[in-house]
Amino acid sequence: MRRGFVALILSILPTPVYADEVTCLANNIYYEARNQSFEGMYAVAEVTLNRVKDRRWPNDICNVVHQRIMVNSRWVCQFSWYCDGESDNPKEPHDFSLCYMIAYISMYEKDLSFVPPNTYWYHNNTVRPYWVDAYHRVAVIGDHTFYSDKF
Repeated sequence: MRRGFVALILSILPTPVYADEVTCLANNIYYEARNQSFEGMYAVAEVTLNRVKDRRWPNDICNVVHQRIMVNSRWVCQFSWYCDGESDNPKEPHDFSLCYMIAYISMYEKDLSFVPPNTYWYHNNTVRPYWVDAYHRVAVIGDHTFYSDKF
């Protein structure tokens, strides 16, 4: 009976969602934007999903979120929380639940959009990364600035 119910639910979804991919996206939202508005959290999800669709990054959510390279005997990550040496287990279950719902919705709801589809970068406004002049600023949402390629 339970398997039949799960199969029914999965059959009505537009595409299959894998729990690990939703969790990876939720973790990224949680650690990058849990203190932001819905729009800010959703924009972080959009950037992550935009990278998945672009050939410059891996083609699945977890590999995009966990992408890192070794530079001078030190890991450098696409998303700083992943290389900060801290635990990657969310400490605030209520906040993580909200991030999980936003991750799930962002994987399906194509009508919601807070940044253009070619937005691949963002940073917190308390820092000025070395790379900002290489890209075009497209939005400021909460305390994050979002960028696309310069054309």
